[in-house]
Order: sequence, then structure tokens, then C-alpha cells
Amino acid sequence: MTEIRQWLTNVLELLLWLVATLTLLQVLFGQSFTDFFAIDIVGNIGELVAKFGNAGMVGVVAAALVAYLIMRNTRS
Repeated sequence: MTEIRQWLTNVLELLLWLVATLTLLQVLFGQSFTDFFAIDIVGNIGELVAKFGNAGMVGVVAAALVAYLIMRNTRS
């Protein structure tokens, strides 16, 4: 069970680095990045944040829970 948890933690960390890298590339290259990869990372993140904001208190609790789940592994 510990090995599976460690593996999933590593996969999540890799995905977070991938999102950060793709976001940086989209900011640097703009529309040409979106056209080439057909992925609008910044737009998707904006939609996600808007959904959390539109959900009111439930959105705040959900955002806090997501932040906690991500940050609890970085303190170890």
C-alpha cells in the first residue's frame, strides 16, 4: 500500500510540474502555443477558478481542500 501511495504521489507531482511548464509556455508564446498544442491551459485554469468562485462557500471549501491535499505532501 505504501508503494502505491508513493507511486501516486510521484505521478501527481509530475502532473503538477507539467501543468506549470505548459502554463509558462503558454504565457511566453501566447496564441501560437494554443494553436500548436490545441490546449488552452490558462483558459482552463481560469474556468476552474471561476467555478470555485461561483460556487460560493462550497467553492471556498473545495478550493481549500484541494490546496491542502497538494500542500500536505510538500511539507514532508
